[in-house]
Amino acid sequence: MTKKRILWIKTSPLHPLDRGGDLRTYHMLRVLSATHHVTFAGMVDNEVRRAGIARSGEYSSEAHWVDHLDHPKGSPAFLWGALVNAVFGSLPYSVERYRSQRLHDLVLQLLKGQSFDWVVCDFIFPAASLPMEAIRKSGAKMIVFQHNVESLIWKRRADNAKGVTAPYWRSQYRRMEKFERTACEQFDGVIAVSAKDAAIMRDEWRLPKVLGHVPTGVDAEYFKAVERTLPSPPRIVFLGSMDWHANADAVIWFANEAWPLIRPQHPDATFCIVGRQPLAEVLALQNESQGIHVTGSVPDVRPWLRSATAMVVPLRVGGGTRLKILEAMAAEVPVISTAVGAEGLPFTHNEEILLAETAAEFAGSVHILLSDSLKAQSLSRAASSAVERDHGWPRAAEQFTTLAEAATIRP
Repeated sequence: MTKKRILWIKTSPLHPLDRGGDLRTYHMLRVLSATHHVTFAGMVDNEVRRAGIARSGEYSSEAHWVDHLDHPKGSPAFLWGALVNAVFGSLPYSVERYRSQRLHDLVLQLLKGQSFDWVVCDFIFPAASLPMEAIRKSGAKMIVFQHNVESLIWKRRADNAKGVTAPYWRSQYRRMEKFERTACEQFDGVIAVSAKDAAIMRDEWRLPKVLGHVPTGVDAEYFKAVERTLPSPPRIVFLGSMDWHANADAVIWFANEAWPLIRPQHPDATFCIVGRQPLAEVLALQNESQGIHVTGSVPDVRPWLRSATAMVVPLRVGGGTRLKILEAMAAEVPVISTAVGAEGLPFTHNEEILLAETAAEFAGSVHILLSDSLKAQSLSRAASSAVERDHGWPRAAEQFTTLAEAATIRP
């Protein structure tokens, strides 16, 4: 394939690499920028992300930034914004938060200064700020890279909501579905991260421009560079950004419903919740006497994975594919997940992964892995082999370029 000029647009820098979507984009762009010219355009909302700008050369040929104020989740300003949006807005709040005239103007400036073969909208959120007509007139193919079906996440959250908040989540779901469908229709091609997500957009939404999906990758050698040590007493781990509602919901449910069934059988076992910026309700789970630990941000997740007896993924809402599962498998850690948690991944129950839905099923699966080392080894070895064979980042980047090349520019 000839060298392409790619304008890649996202709502933030990729560093620090502590979010699944950022990790997926980072590794794909790291491969793509080795053979193509990648211009990255993004927004900066805090000092931590601002520091990440210095590392943009790892994944792009050039990078351009605009300032954007985004209030921390749960802060008074964030909650006030959610209230105003609920009463007066038409966009979902998760989109409204990132709408930026500055980003719009930056993209216009870049289009005037150089030509691009592809303009990639990373996640659907930047779409609300893009000068779509100007991009179309430039002759570039317009691609949206959908890491999730966002409205599916909101539907599941609405379905699980109770009490006075339920109408709010239903309203946000309806707004997101309308925005997501309408926005996707404006692009020349839609690329998903799983066959199931692609099927939803193609078959249920009737989008004619769904190009296919890119398998999520993982660098197996990176995780195996840290020595594997099984702890005593056993350690159960959950890994993920703890300011994301789906992860918070998962660990709260597991700690309150499943963990009390596990501790009587394994009174020395610990449950470690590893991930950045835990919400207040997650911090409240910290309980030394019950073996529950909330770490907050950690400099390197590999020691936590490589010393885990098992990883649980008790997600009840979500979409896309779970990078956390692939990372655990690369680290040779057996995984127990809900069907939602493992959605979009080509793994079979009782071969590479254990699937569980109820608290009792999670407790039973944890007991199996903690009491049967041969079963745990069989699962982890089969999963590790599958990851090494099918989930390398070069393959993911190659699939992305093949799909993007197949997009047809609409007249």
